[in-house]
Amino acid sequence: MGFQFDLAFLVYELGVGIKYIPIVLLLSIVPLIIGLFFGTGIGIIRLFKVRVLAQVLTVIVVFLRGVPLLLQLTILYLTVTLSFDSFAQSVGLTMTSKDISYTLVAVIGLSINATVYLSEVVRTALQSVNSGQYEAAYSVGMTSWQMLQRIVIPQAMPVAIPLIGSQFISLIKGSAIASLISVVELVNATLFEASGNYKFLEAYLASAIIYWALCICVEWLVIFLQNRIGVYSKGGVV
Repeated sequence: MGFQFDLAFLVYELGVGIKYIPIVLLLSIVPLIIGLFFGTGIGIIRLFKVRVLAQVLTVIVVFLRGVPLLLQLTILYLTVTLSFDSFAQSVGLTMTSKDISYTLVAVIGLSINATVYLSEVVRTALQSVNSGQYEAAYSVGMTSWQMLQRIVIPQAMPVAIPLIGSQFISLIKGSAIASLISVVELVNATLFEASGNYKFLEAYLASAIIYWALCICVEWLVIFLQNRIGVYSKGGVV
């Protein structure tokens, strides 16, 4: 008897996967927020070419962009698990590496990756503003912070939002990599259910459908924000 696709099991797996959407959002929204915070700082430092610090951050960003997320997460996981015990002993902690949440390690790894890419997003968006705007702001006595807050950032937002949305989608899809460090997330959960009857195709399809739906929601959110900011930039009422 040949292969038979089990639609009922696919529906069941969709129900299983939906329960793990909060984990996917945790592994994507938190790194996005952390990445935006630190990435904005790195982007501004590199934009204004702060002495020494800008050069150091440029080297770090270029290096991390050249290392796949899978390797970044694996190296971080091995570093934590292999070195935490000796570190905890040296500072008098009673914790061991077994007490560390793998989900936390995944969030940190994804946050580092998001910070690197979002720093480039912020820098690109800020560079899209005409240099004459910077000169005009300085000519009327504005500080760098006032210039960024009142002139540059509002003009850079329409450029930044689609790029931030793309990074958010990348984080949603990248959250699946957390399964490699024993984090039980959407893909792991659906595959576990399929291990008893070997209906892995249905499990993978269920995961794919949920990821697709989440990414579509992000796309709609980006379009909504773009339209709102477009109205604001034209002097309309938001």
